Amino acid sequence: MKLPHRVFWIAWSVLSLLFALNCIREGWTEDTALLGVAYGLSLLSTWLCHSVKPGVALGNLIVMIVYNAIWSYNLAFNSQYGAGIVWWFLAFFTNTYQSLALLIYYLYIRLK
Repeated sequence: MKLPHRVFWIAWSVLSLLFALNCIREGWTEDTALLGVAYGLSLLSTWLCHSVKPGVALGNLIVMIVYNAIWSYNLAFNSQYGAGIVWWFLAFFTNTYQSLALLIYYLYIRLK
């Protein structure tokens, strides 16, 4: 296995762990389920993109780890006085948006 593939799978595992811990910490509600779906879509889209363009997938995965670490930290520790909905929305929106962009990119590369 080449080094970039190992780095991708290590980063993918770190992101999976971050997502799982964030969902477990929030408790199981409808909001957490929606966030879990967005997280799952993020993991699926990076995996699909990795099958056609490993470098692009790794770059996106690193960016996702950075912003999800920030959103998760703030969701866990700075959620007072209604700020939690802002952090939840940012986590949901950015993951959904990036996942859809990666899926569109994947389809574009496959159909090209």
